[in-house]
Amino acid sequence: MSIVHFLFVELWPWWLGGIAVGLLVPLMYYFLNTALGVSTGYGNLVKIILPKTKLRWLNTETFKNKFNWRFIFIVGMILGGFLSARVSGMALTTDVMGLFTQQTDWPTVAYLLWFFLGGAVLAFGARLAGGCTSGHCIHGLATFQKSSLVATIFFLLFGVIGTWLIKLFVLGGA
Repeated sequence: MSIVHFLFVELWPWWLGGIAVGLLVPLMYYFLNTALGVSTGYGNLVKIILPKTKLRWLNTETFKNKFNWRFIFIVGMILGGFLSARVSGMALTTDVMGLFTQQTDWPTVAYLLWFFLGGAVLAFGARLAGGCTSGHCIHGLATFQKSSLVATIFFLLFGVIGTWLIKLFVLGGA
């Protein structure tokens, strides 16, 4: 097995993924003096798409430089997922999303709307919580922030409840 195949095609063992993500927290502080988080990068994308937005939080110092490391991080996640799929031999596009699309027979437009609305709710929750799950769960817990512990508990609790509700009402109890 080649290193490219191991890194970009095979699933990493849980412990290796944990080590890689865990090392990002001190590396981010050392090299960039900042916390690891994803939702601020999505804010950068919104600011690029809507540069004249009236949303106060997008007109703060954080988003003055739209093409910073957070933008590169988001682009890297998107490109990394795309390249990983291509290297593994997946189709260029697909609407297969595992159990969800196996159990539902919706038109593609319905899936797009479902996932768009899910992303919008996720973004609203990240904004409401003052950060995303990666920011709170990885960075916040690593730096012993009480607010991140509370946020993480609620992320997990409502993730389980939301999954159960989707399983019950959308997937027919599957």
